[in-house]
Parts: sequence; structure tokens; C-alpha cells
Amino acid sequence: MKYVISSILTLFLFSCNTIKKDSLSTYFGGQIINPRTNFVLLLKNDIVIDTLTLKENNRFIEEYKNLSEGLYTFKHGNEFQYIYLEPNDSILVRLNTWDFDESIVYTGRGSSKNEFLINLFLQNEKEEKEMFKYFNLNEFNFQFKIDSLAKEREQIYNEFSKNKENITKGFQQLTSTAIHYPLYRLKEIYPYYHKKVHQLEQFPNISANFYRFRKDINLNEANFLSFYPYRNYVVNYLFNLSYQQKEKDSTKTDVTINLLNAIVENIKLEEFKNTLLKSIVVEDFLKSESTCSINKETLKIFLDNCTDETYITQVKNLVNDSKFVLNKEPLQDFKIESYDTSNLNIQDIIKDRNTVIYFWSTDYMSLEYLTKRINYLEKRHPKILFVGINMQPNSRVFTSDPDFNLFNLKNQFKLTKDSYAHNYLTSNYPRTIMVNSNGIITNGFTYLDSQKFSSEINKLEKN
Repeated sequence: MKYVISSILTLFLFSCNTIKKDSLSTYFGGQIINPRTNFVLLLKNDIVIDTLTLKENNRFIEEYKNLSEGLYTFKHGNEFQYIYLEPNDSILVRLNTWDFDESIVYTGRGSSKNEFLINLFLQNEKEEKEMFKYFNLNEFNFQFKIDSLAKEREQIYNEFSKNKENITKGFQQLTSTAIHYPLYRLKEIYPYYHKKVHQLEQFPNISANFYRFRKDINLNEANFLSFYPYRNYVVNYLFNLSYQQKEKDSTKTDVTINLLNAIVENIKLEEFKNTLLKSIVVEDFLKSESTCSINKETLKIFLDNCTDETYITQVKNLVNDSKFVLNKEPLQDFKIESYDTSNLNIQDIIKDRNTVIYFWSTDYMSLEYLTKRINYLEKRHPKILFVGINMQPNSRVFTSDPDFNLFNLKNQFKLTKDSYAHNYLTSNYPRTIMVNSNGIITNGFTYLDSQKFSSEINKLEKN
């Protein structure tokens, strides 16, 4: 049935757009069911190269002259998926945002390779979840499971390629990465989870043959940096090195520092190195929670090796932001605005209530996740007041999103331009502040995903 629908979509789109056939042109378009925004982004190497506006019936289409062959990403709302484009392709995508990946259907010239990739992606996702139950196996039996999966995937690709002419070298390389790198990643995390399952004091001894695939790995493959299977493998390889170093050398006990050094030593692509350094430093800071500090050596490695001034400023701002809101101090009042444009002060909202104030941004989490998380917390802690404050200046963009209406809107606000709270939101990272009924801060810096969030909110509940 989906193919009938797709064929109708193809005919409609191309009949409604006078397209002159051009051997150097590439067409990309489609239809979004239940759209989150009114546009689709097309990216190459994480850089936006076009914004495609949704038109009648949420359809879009664009022609590109002399588009280079390669892996691209299309993004709608907070969801994204890959698309492999070649000159002369005419690819249409149809999807429903309620079930983004599983609903994707490609049609048109060049669609078969993308159908193959999305099916492989979904298969990888399913099989990886199932593989976790095999981490208890010894090295050799685990290797057998990995080899079996690799053979199955290779056979599927071989069947696909038999019926296709002119499969390019670039697509072959991408497919090989999509098949093997998720399995390589499982091998990198095997020692950690095997140790955890068996409650061992040290990592298991692993033979050199287990990692013989590494000799063919390029950690600086510029063409695949935006490809999640590749990027995820590289990160897990670096983590494995860092944990192994901790096990072997009693002076290397800080995994974060080991990881930062591993990034500096192994990653030569400047942009990739900068991104990894920033991600690890921020994650380390967030784990420290309300300590309002950052490991000095961690910060030094970052500052000595990161060349991206934007990232440097962001990390420095994050550290400085935390110092504005200290535990056991009264929360300083700040201005907010309700969605009916009433101007208020935060103290008027939280007076005499144990309160969780969460500053949020869809740049870091989807509205779908945020509303589910808050609704869960409100039901679990009915005596706690949860106040949401949107950090994004253009808040009108997502007020039409169906997930936004799942909030308790009387507890949702925006910051005014002159609000004091801007002083500790300069990094633009979301943060959560807990305040007791006396207006005293019990946790000045945590976040909704924190592992310690439940214990912190339980403490607040007892105030």
C-alpha cells in the first residue's frame, strides 16, 4: 500500500512543478505528514546548505545544479535522517513525524539505495538492542555473534547490488561503514559491559585478534564525520582506550582526562577534534552538578587544544553561569512573561512552594521528550511546583507544535529581554534550579537528565 501512496505523491509533485530534465540536475522533495515546523533543512557535513519551505499540503521540492555525490542529511524539527544523492537523482521522501524513521518512504530515481540504507539503519537499531544480552559471553562466543550478524548484512547487500547497475565507489564505502561500524562499536564496548555483567574488578583480557579490524580504521575520515555509525564508533573507541588506560596505569585514574588526551593524540581533523573536546568537557561539568567548578586539568587540556573560539567562550560562560546561583542562598528575583503576554516576577509564581525551575531550549531536547518528562515528574511529585521557562527568543515558532499544548501552560513562561536570569544563561545550555518553600536554593545547577535528579528532588520534597 505504501508504494501506491508514494507513486501518487510522485506524480502529484512532478505534475505540479514544471521540471525540465537536465542531466546535471538533482531533485529532492517530498511531503511531511503532521509537520513540526514549516520547513525542511538539507545539510552536508552538518552545515545547512538549503532551507526548503513546506508549501501546499506540506510538500516541498527543489532542483540543485551540479550537486556533488555524497551523503547528506535532511532535518525536520528535532529529527533527522540521511540521504545519499548523486547527480541526476530525483528523490522524494514521505514521512510522518509521529513515527519519523519507521514511516520514511523514498521514491524516484535514486530511491532504492536510500530505501536500502534506511532499512539497514532500522535493522542495526533493533539488533544492537538485542546484542546487549550477549555481553556475558566470553570473547570467542561474542565474536561468533558479531561475525554472524556481519555475514547476514553482507548477504543482504550482495542481493541488493545484484539488481543494481552503476553502484558508485562512494556508496559502496558508505554501505560498508553502515554494515560494519555498528558491530565494531559493540566490540569496543564489550570489555566494559562484560566486566559490569560479571561484576569483575578488572576488564577481561582480550586477545589482539579481537581488535584486528582496527588496522583498517581511519579515525579521520572527513566524508563520514556526520554519519552517526562512523562517528559513534570513533567516540566509543576513544572511550575504550581511556578506560583501558585507567585499568593499566594507576596514575591515569581520571577517565575524562584520559579521553581528552586520546582525542588530542588521535583526532587530527580540527573541527571534529574541537567538537569532541567541547562535548566531553561539558558532559564532565554537568556530571559535577552543583559544585560550581570544573576540574582544572580538564579545563586546561580543553583550552590548550581547542581552536574554536565559539566553543571556548561557551565553556567559559557555562562555568561562570553556575557561579551566579549558589546553594543555600536566596533566589534573586527575575522577570518573566506568560504566554498571554502578562509580565510577572518569578517570586510571585513560586512563593511558599517547593519549586523546580527548568530553563529549556529545543536546541538541546525535543518538545516531545520535554513534555513527557515534565508530565511524568508532575504526576510523581504532585507537591512540587514545576515552572518551565523558555530560553529561546523566537518562542512563537513552536507554540503551534502539538507537543507544546501537552504542557500545563499556566506554569510555562518566557524570559523578558531585561530579565536578571540572562546573567546565568550566557552559555545557552538548559539548566534546572531547585528552590524550597522559603525561597532558598537547594540545588543551583542540575538538569532534567541528571542521574542524581531523583535524589535531589526527593530532598526538596522533604523540606
